[in-house]
Amino acid sequence: MKVILGLALLLLPLLPVAARAQTPNDLVQRGAYLARAADCTACHSVPGHAPFTGGRAFATPFGTLYSPNITPDSETGIGRYTDDEWVRMMHQGIGRGG
Repeated sequence: MKVILGLALLLLPLLPVAARAQTPNDLVQRGAYLARAADCTACHSVPGHAPFTGGRAFATPFGTLYSPNITPDSETGIGRYTDDEWVRMMHQGIGRGG
C-alpha cells in the first residue's frame, strides 16, 4: 500500500487540476492505475523482488545501467524528494545527489 500511495503522490503533478480535488483514496486508485498503464514495474523491478525497488540491469553500448528505486522510502527511494528535485530528476536526469 505504501508503494501505491507513493506512486499516487509521485504522479500527482501529471494529473489535471480537476483531478487534484479528489479524495486521497481516489488519488491512490488513480496512481495505481497510472503505474499499471505505464507498466512502471517492467523497468523499475527485478523479477522475484519487491515492485519498484529498482536494480534492473539494462545492457547498453556504453555499459550497464540500473533502474532506480522509485518507492516512497525516505532512505532508499524518493520519499524525501521535493517537487523541484523530482522535476529536475524527471526532466534533466539529475538526482538529489547531482
